[in-house]
Amino acid sequence: MPKVSKTACVQLQSDMCALTQKGYDNIVKELGDLKNQRPQVLDDIRRAAADKDFRENAPLHAAREQLSYMDGRIQELEATLKNATIIAPNKQHGLQICLGKTVTLVDLASGKMHCYTIVGPKEANPTGGKISHISPIGKALIGHSQGETVDVVVPSGKVCYRIDAVDG
Repeated sequence: MPKVSKTACVQLQSDMCALTQKGYDNIVKELGDLKNQRPQVLDDIRRAAADKDFRENAPLHAAREQLSYMDGRIQELEATLKNATIIAPNKQHGLQICLGKTVTLVDLASGKMHCYTIVGPKEANPTGGKISHISPIGKALIGHSQGETVDVVVPSGKVCYRIDAVDG
């Protein structure tokens, strides 16, 4: 069972993996799906190996490669869950940005709005609106509050954001 942190603004040990409850649940689901699919891949290997031609057997090679990928992914997910710390945003932090909070930003140069949820590195998906607390934007936002402006140094230069809303 993972450790559950009451506050999202904790300093994690280097071997800990910060996850939101939703992220933890997604990993548990993916792990279950992979474990359920594994017997089918083993059966595919058995059927492909029955041909006895191991040099030119593309289905056998493909099934072995798929099994190898699945086993590696299963090990990775199990290690993540073993070291997981579920971060639950603490209401006492109010409008302060920390892990688990959703932030609405306005780019002051372009006027474009961006909405991000601050998560741990294992959950990060920038195109899905989830950024890691160790990314350039995540680092710059942690500890700031609604209404503040934040300068973020990104690979393409410097961007100035206004924090319009903090939820979560």
